Amino acid sequence: MMTGSDTGPEFEVELGEDAAWVAAAIILVASLGGAVVLAEWPLWGVQPDAPGEPQLVEPVDSGTQLWPYTSRARSFEGRTLGINMVFYGDTAEIHTALTERSALEWEDKPVEEGEADSETVSADRIEVDPEAEEIGDVISWSPAEGSRRYAYVEVDGEGEWMDRSYELHSGTYLGQRMHIRAYEDPAGEWTAVQIHEEHWDWFRLRHTVTGVSDSQRELEDEFMGEPYVETVVRMPFENETADSDGWVTGIYLAGVGLPFVLVGLVGRSRSVARESRRFLRRRRREIALGAVLFGVYTAVRWLGIAGELVFSGISPKFVAAPLYVALVVGVPAIAYVLGRGSDGVWAFTFAGLGLGTAIVGDYAAMGTSVLPLRVVLHRLAVLLAIGLIAVGGAKAVEQDEIPAPLIVGAVGWTVSILAPLFGYI
Repeated sequence: MMTGSDTGPEFEVELGEDAAWVAAAIILVASLGGAVVLAEWPLWGVQPDAPGEPQLVEPVDSGTQLWPYTSRARSFEGRTLGINMVFYGDTAEIHTALTERSALEWEDKPVEEGEADSETVSADRIEVDPEAEEIGDVISWSPAEGSRRYAYVEVDGEGEWMDRSYELHSGTYLGQRMHIRAYEDPAGEWTAVQIHEEHWDWFRLRHTVTGVSDSQRELEDEFMGEPYVETVVRMPFENETADSDGWVTGIYLAGVGLPFVLVGLVGRSRSVARESRRFLRRRRREIALGAVLFGVYTAVRWLGIAGELVFSGISPKFVAAPLYVALVVGVPAIAYVLGRGSDGVWAFTFAGLGLGTAIVGDYAAMGTSVLPLRVVLHRLAVLLAIGLIAVGGAKAVEQDEIPAPLIVGAVGWTVSILAPLFGYI
């Protein structure tokens, strides 16, 4: 006959473990729910800050009117980021200023009667410097691809939706980059630019924009004080989006495009080594679980970037496809397999620690310091789901039926993967 004293401690331990994973499951549901609620609900057509009557601006007096935003569709309801730079001058020269990769230097010539002074920009007074090889001397922009975005203009009262004239980026498609979409004035007097910083999100399978103001300031600074720039101003377009204040940079070229310098910031991820020999011996399986999850997630990012560079002739999405499958299938499989035979509490801890460190290190390496709240909640849900799968693996060796934490974790992981694919994160 069992007494309360015989079963009490064991019951309390089991009750404590159950309460822990149930609490984790509740937080998982709350995190996913919060992330979805904060999303834009694309399939339902609900827009946050849906614009009313479009407000047009005139970059040039009595010239083409511009709606100072981009749109994911040929409609005002699809509004996305605001135009934040306008280059004035010949559109071909503006394109050269943004894409020329040769280092150029000015050549001073004696001033003759009827000739402009030595500070005047002129095409015949530029020569190529073949010795320029440093990153400070050579532009780092290259042609890019991204989701299609449209701009709206009105010429003589006639409205027109324009596709982007070209795209450029500094960085990598499957990593972190500064991204430019340029829209050339039909009258050829200016080029509107939307520049932002973004990174490839392996869960959303698309880019997440982390800001526009820093990229705008960096590009703006590169043109200030240059001899081929007449003036740099700020103009109140009142088109605040993301972290923009609605003041657009206006850059007036003097006539000839010169390359500017973009210095990329490369973040550094740091690894932490600890634990005593005794702890390593006792928890080596759980530590291996965290280390493998860290390695898989990190490898997906860097293999994607390497693949993009090696297979530069194909779309980066073809490189991303097999890596995405490895992420979606491999991460929960590893959590379950290495979770078996582990202590449930430590399996949950190291699964979350390993994958969480990989996610944070990934953002650090890309220089990302600000994320939308919905993305933060989604990543929390991802960590909890993987932790519960690891707990389920640990419990699977102790019971015949499918452990409840495994079911909750698997459902949470599935929702965490599907919700971003349909645009709900």
